[in-house]
Amino acid sequence: MDNIKRFDLAAGSLTPVLSSMLTALDEGDKSRIREIRMRCRKPIVVITDKGAEFLTCGGRLTPLYSELCVKTDEKEMNGIFRRMCNYSVHSFGDGINKGYITLAGGHRAGVAGTAVAEKGQITAVRDISAINLRIAREIKGAANEIYKAEFAEGLKSVIIAGPPSSGKTTVLRDLIRQLSGAERGRFYKTFVCDERGELAAAVSGIEQNDMGINSDILTSYPKYESIMIGLRSFSPDIIVCDEVASEDEAGAVETGVNSGVHFALSIHARDERELKTKPVLRRLLETGAFSDVILLSGIHTGRTEKIMGAGDILA
Repeated sequence: MDNIKRFDLAAGSLTPVLSSMLTALDEGDKSRIREIRMRCRKPIVVITDKGAEFLTCGGRLTPLYSELCVKTDEKEMNGIFRRMCNYSVHSFGDGINKGYITLAGGHRAGVAGTAVAEKGQITAVRDISAINLRIAREIKGAANEIYKAEFAEGLKSVIIAGPPSSGKTTVLRDLIRQLSGAERGRFYKTFVCDERGELAAAVSGIEQNDMGINSDILTSYPKYESIMIGLRSFSPDIIVCDEVASEDEAGAVETGVNSGVHFALSIHARDERELKTKPVLRRLLETGAFSDVILLSGIHTGRTEKIMGAGDILA
């Protein structure tokens, strides 16, 4: 699926009026859009490679705000929310309670509203006040620089770090394709922990993104469980996970490392200073399995800003 069709699929999850305005944009605009941010009684903010822009009532993008910019009210927000859930909110409950909805094509919508809690656990979200639709893109070649630097001589374990929208998921997606696919000719057994359905974007078990030839994907399993299943049942050469953040997840990775399995992981970090403050990262590096941490630029999607040795961060 090319990225223009992918954009149209994402726009199709909105209400008909908004969907028709967005799908009518020219292909140049569609290719620039990274996020569509909608808030009650506020203008729609479209995040592009140039920054924040607005959707006008005439169906165009503009960097200038005016009263002619399209706004969303409570009724429209509720309509978008229900449409994203295929009019079955209950079936998306687990993700919604964690703040997101995964859509066909690997797109993700962040959802904000009022939490309903029982015994300290969020059981539902009502009064939806904001939705941030992040447009997933497949960029073949996005991992070329990292593959050449880290995997040209064989497998190793690496951590890819970067701020939001720096392309961590895009790079991991392409790295999976290269590790397990025909392009490099090595066909490593690659096990993918796709907890939020963003890497493979599987629909009815069929991957919407190119995951190579020799990869196995577990979708919607918690990362800890997914890693343990991979270790027990799939004898992987390398396990790939997006956004490792908890001690439980780090513990599962540690178990895999001790079993001789390589990992390619991503974590959130805006810069080198933040990297050094993350206990989960320190725990991972202290295993001795991760040779490098690759920090992506926050300006250009997938662009490597710096490659740091584990010792540089642990020092």
